[in-house]
Amino acid sequence: MKKLLILLSIFMISTSCETPESSQVIGFSINNDGERSDITIETDITDIWLEYIDAHNDRDYVKIAEMNSEDIKVWGPAGQYIEGKEAHVEFVKEWVQATNVKWTPQWFINNSGENPDSSDKPLGVNNYVTSGHQMTFTIDGVETIFYQVHDAVIRDGKIITFNVYEQQRAVSE
Repeated sequence: MKKLLILLSIFMISTSCETPESSQVIGFSINNDGERSDITIETDITDIWLEYIDAHNDRDYVKIAEMNSEDIKVWGPAGQYIEGKEAHVEFVKEWVQATNVKWTPQWFINNSGENPDSSDKPLGVNNYVTSGHQMTFTIDGVETIFYQVHDAVIRDGKIITFNVYEQQRAVSE
C-alpha cells in the first residue's frame, strides 16, 4: 500500500508539472473576409525588435538593412509610407541627419497568430511586437520629447512591416 501511494504521488507530481501542448489564446484577429484567427503567446521575439531599435540608435544602417525584409512596409505617424529595404534605410538616414533622434525603449509586448490574408498555404504565422519608446529629437540644438508606439510584424527573424503612432509631450517648466 505504501509503495502504491509513493508511485501515485510521483505520477501526480510529474503530470502536474507538464506544460500544456497548446498555446495560450489571448485574442483574435479578423481578416477582410470576416475569417477569425487566434492570437496566441508562443515565442518571445521582443529581443529581435530591441536589436532593431538598438541598430537605429547605433546608426548601424547595414544591420537595419539586414533585419528588414526585402519588401518591408512602414507607415509613419505623419502619413509617411515607405516600401522596400533600400527606401527605408535611406529614409532613416535622412531622418537621423535632420533630427539626431534617439530611442529610449520603455516596454514590449509580443504575440503570434496566423496571417489569414497570407498567400502561404498552410497559412503563414506572424509574430507581432507592440512597443513603447520615448524619442528625443534634437533640431537646431533644441530637444523635443515624443512618445511612440510601434506595431511590428516579424516573420522568420525579418521585419515585414510596422506602424508608428506618436504623441508630442509638452515641456514642463
